[in-house]
Order: sequence, then structure tokens, then C-alpha cells
Amino acid sequence: SLHLEFNSNQITGENLGYFADGIGRCSKLTSLGLWFNWNQISGENLGDLGAGIGCCSELTSLHLDLSGNQITGERLGDFGAGVGWCRKLTSLHLEFNNNQITGENLGYFGAGIGRCSKLTSLGLEFNNNRINEKHLVPFGAVVGRCSKLTYLHLEFNKNQISGENLGYFADGIGRCSKLTSLGLWFSGNQISGENLGDLGAGIGCCSEL
Repeated sequence: SLHLEFNSNQITGENLGYFADGIGRCSKLTSLGLWFNWNQISGENLGDLGAGIGCCSELTSLHLDLSGNQITGERLGDFGAGVGWCRKLTSLHLEFNNNQITGENLGYFGAGIGRCSKLTSLGLEFNNNRINEKHLVPFGAVVGRCSKLTYLHLEFNKNQISGENLGYFADGIGRCSKLTSLGLWFSGNQISGENLGDLGAGIGCCSEL
């Protein structure tokens, strides 16, 4: 088990890849927690961080917090692909709150996470970013591939979501047929309510809730 906190420093992320390479040599590591809250990480090295973590092939639990940085999301797909190599993961919690993520690569990010086929617990936080509902559709579809999930916690508070495609997003979530606990946060967006019925229909497919 390894737990490291670097909150509220002046880390830019330039050497994040080298740091992750070192972590990746811990071949027997099963539980990893990394906190980099409120630094100056831009996200350019996010792919390298994911690649390093992905070398920890025995990981079953990963908690990573990159909230309060300057991440735009351009390398989010590469990061997800790296984490996707941790095929033994059963618990994954990632926090990207208070960044500048637009969401265009959210689907690619989700595709990587979707390769973690043993996941039973997934928590993702993207509060206070720039994500709109178009990006949620492919993301929901790939999360739906995590067929063993029993716990799902997704936070998208304070983004730019209008709700037009919430039904398609929920269709993906509805494929997680073993869910017993589901939490979705969409506070502080631009949802009109017209598509709430579709959202409810998708959630209704989770028959174990």
C-alpha cells in the first residue's frame, strides 16, 4: 500500500512522468493513493502519469486526486488508456474537480477505464469544469462496459450540461445491471428537465438498485 500527498504546492507536472515511472516499478503494489490538489499541473504529462500507473499490474485499488490544477483534458484519453492496463483493479476513484476540462476526450478516457473489467466500485468527479452533454454520451457507453460494477458515483456539478443527451448517457449506465448503489450529481448546470424522463428510463434498467 502506498499513500502520497503533495497538496497545495507549486508542482507543474513536467516531471510527473519520471515520478510515475518510479511508481511503476513497484510491481507488487496493490493499493495506491496519490493527491496533487491545488498545484499547477497543466495535464501535458497526464498520459505519462497514466502509463506509469499502468505498469502496476497488481493494483486492485487506485485513488488519484488532481483537483484544482490547470488540466484541459487534451491528454485525458492517454491517461485513461494507461490506467486501463491495471486489469486487476476492483476499486477506482479519480478526482478532476476545478480544472479546465472541456470533455472532448471524455469518451477516450472512459474507453480506457472500461478495460478494467473487474471493477466493482467506480467514483469519478469532474465538478466545476467545462463539460457539456455531448461528451457524456460516449462516456456513458463505455462506463456501461464495466459489467461487474455494484457501486457507481459520478459528479458533474457546475459544468455546461443542458441535458439534451442525458437519455443516451443513462442508456450506458443502465447496462451496469449489477449496480446496488448509484449516485449522480448534476447540480449547477443548465438542465431544463425535458429529458429527465429518458434519464429515469435508463436508470430503471438497473434492476438491482
